[in-house]
Amino acid sequence: TGIGVTGNVKVNNALIDNTTIPDIDSTTTTVASVAKATYTAAFFDYVIKKGTNVRSGTVYACHDGTNVEFAETSTVDLGDTSDVTLTVAIDSSNMMFKATTTSHDWSVKSLIRAI
Repeated sequence: TGIGVTGNVKVNNALIDNTTIPDIDSTTTTVASVAKATYTAAFFDYVIKKGTNVRSGTVYACHDGTNVEFAETSTVDLGDTSDVTLTVAIDSSNMMFKATTTSHDWSVKSLIRAI
């Protein structure tokens, strides 16, 4: 009734990948990353939640090899998500989608679409 794939699916230099991190505790955690040599832009669709507090949306990011620009779009918040900050950073090899929380027990799921 369908197909199941474990790992990444690559179609004509596009990446679609699903990531789950079940517990973020008062720290900055890399939720997802893409190889910056291969992909210059990505959409990070996400849901981050703690109990009944939920934020969902999309972060769009692009880079020029040195600098990264990103915008959080289509965001919906239920409850109090004020202690969650989402960012995108780059290092020598990856563009990384990160979540920073100031309290314990947040979980996050993300879907990457990179080109």
